[in-house]
Amino acid sequence: MRQYAVDLPNKTATEVGKPIRADNSSHASVHTWTSESNSQFSIVSRPDAPASLDAPIAEKLPAETVLTVCEKGVARGYLFISVNTTVPIDVLECKLSFNGAYIRRVYVDQAHRNRGVATALITAANRYASARDATQAVALVAIDNRPSQALFETCGFTVCSTRVYARIGPLSIRHQLPNTQ
Repeated sequence: MRQYAVDLPNKTATEVGKPIRADNSSHASVHTWTSESNSQFSIVSRPDAPASLDAPIAEKLPAETVLTVCEKGVARGYLFISVNTTVPIDVLECKLSFNGAYIRRVYVDQAHRNRGVATALITAANRYASARDATQAVALVAIDNRPSQALFETCGFTVCSTRVYARIGPLSIRHQLPNTQ
């Protein structure tokens, strides 16, 4: 898996007119974003919001927040985000601690892809994390997941390392390679 990271701006330098609520209100609108085509998307932090997208809410960790893009009240995509926490990474069979934000489970309904929904989610997640004093955001992306790699690269993330894991019977190998790109 490739580990992508981006440095976050100081929370005092967030965009004017696009506030992030710093409280833990479960029904708070995080921010509003308008695409170039003038479609209005709102990002909300309600765990029940992506239910129509069959989001794996049962997998949500207690320290995670679910951010959901809604268009006219209908969920179009979601992601999970945690800040300064240790999370299990099932595919690597380990737990990793992240100093800053960890973004995972980015999903956009297939009929609404390539409209800026995922970019809006990542932007909101970065601002959400920055408002919680995170200075960096991180995501793990499978080496063969080109669409997710392109998304994170478009949002300013760069590859900082590659994590390799292999298991054959009782033997396992874990190795973290530095960025060579």
